[in-house]
Amino acid sequence: MGRVVTVNHAAPTDGAGAIELTSTVGSVPRARHHIAESLHGAGLTPVVVENALIVVTELVTNAVLHARPLNGGTAPGGVSLRWTVVGETVMIDVTDGGGAEHPRLQQPATAEDAGRGLAIVDAVALEWGVRTEPAAVTVHAVVGPWEPDAPRPA
Repeated sequence: MGRVVTVNHAAPTDGAGAIELTSTVGSVPRARHHIAESLHGAGLTPVVVENALIVVTELVTNAVLHARPLNGGTAPGGVSLRWTVVGETVMIDVTDGGGAEHPRLQQPATAEDAGRGLAIVDAVALEWGVRTEPAAVTVHAVVGPWEPDAPRPA
């Protein structure tokens, strides 16, 4: 489930942010807007910023479509988005109330119009994974620079 690379999580941060969102589809552009403002000022390359926005879009969309809200309703706090910039990487956490299924990579048929979110995250993130706690599930990802033709950790 996901790919793991070595990232110094104890390094000093170059920026961080958090936003509590409602469990509605309208939260997706709001999440993108908030993290974009923060990341554009953090000195990251445009590719890293765009990949972070792709990851946020997929993870927040999955949270609002497939999981229960953290607070059981549509008030802010149904989905939590947190990010931290360390050097050239962005660590992203999206937490929700969990769903009927544990988040996992899927391999949908070509004609299916859903089921590709975590495959997209897997394609652009350096690492990602899932943490489960009582009444909460967090999907985390690390986005940073990488060469598309270079071998990536499995």
